[in-house]
Amino acid sequence: MRILALLPILAADPVTLDRLALSVGNEIITEQQILLHIRTAALLNGEPPRITPAIKRQAAQKLIELTLIRTEMSNNRYPLPSPAQVEQAFRAVLAQRFGGRAEALREACTQYRVGEAELRDSLLWQLATLSFIDFRFRPAIQITEQEIRDFYQQDYPDRLTRTLDQARSEILELLTQQRIDNLLDRWLNQTESTTRVRWIEGVFQ
Repeated sequence: MRILALLPILAADPVTLDRLALSVGNEIITEQQILLHIRTAALLNGEPPRITPAIKRQAAQKLIELTLIRTEMSNNRYPLPSPAQVEQAFRAVLAQRFGGRAEALREACTQYRVGEAELRDSLLWQLATLSFIDFRFRPAIQITEQEIRDFYQQDYPDRLTRTLDQARSEILELLTQQRIDNLLDRWLNQTESTTRVRWIEGVFQ
């Protein structure tokens, strides 16, 4: 699902000299927020952080989208995940990415310059965003039996080892997620087109 690639806006280190990178309506995004977004994504993906003008611009665009989502959530009072849900997500990262070793996680946070509190905040907003997307767009999705059969015949990779009945629920969810992504993209494009977004181009050179 496309939104899993996106991370929420994170608070920049107040000690670091910062500068405005762009504004989204009445909200601002700073250069340090963009850099922290890149470092956090790299930490979670187990990749070295790469800072180039193109990557900064891509990260900024993702933060624009997340700002639009957060504004919509705030305006409509969508609930945030519980502390227990955030803790569960944190424990999953610890287990899957660091083999359950807390010291390895702390070392990675130091290496990537991402605080544990910032990481937890990132996970909180990932969960909140996914919940919002599912609540907002899933009810509008309807997948027909014929669409499931067509996908099975034309695109399902395990057709030789799994019957249609065995694959039906998997295909249904896959097609649903594709439709959700399409609706999300359309909503983001429409919302961004009616929102004043101002880029400070010098930040991305």
